[in-house]
Amino acid sequence: MRVKHFAGYGSVEVKKVLKKAIINGYGENKTKLILRVKGNHEWGIVRNDIFDVRDWIFNKFEKNFNGDDYDIYMDVQDEYIKENGIDVEVATYTFIY
Repeated sequence: MRVKHFAGYGSVEVKKVLKKAIINGYGENKTKLILRVKGNHEWGIVRNDIFDVRDWIFNKFEKNFNGDDYDIYMDVQDEYIKENGIDVEVATYTFIY
């Protein structure tokens, strides 16, 4: 899915890699969602603020979550891959909520 970049201009590609129910270390039922963001942008594609990321990509793939931002654990892994001889930035966002 093409999504407008968080900076407000340009777009990136976002793909849902995984969504599944899990049980955390405390025996609580949680959901694990992994989103992969791909594209080059002068501002980059890594955003470490859950408030911004939730509005940017999380809410597009999880419409039923009505908890608070602090109820979401987020981890981001950033890397570059080669596509047609060009380095393309790929950020993998993992959410547990």
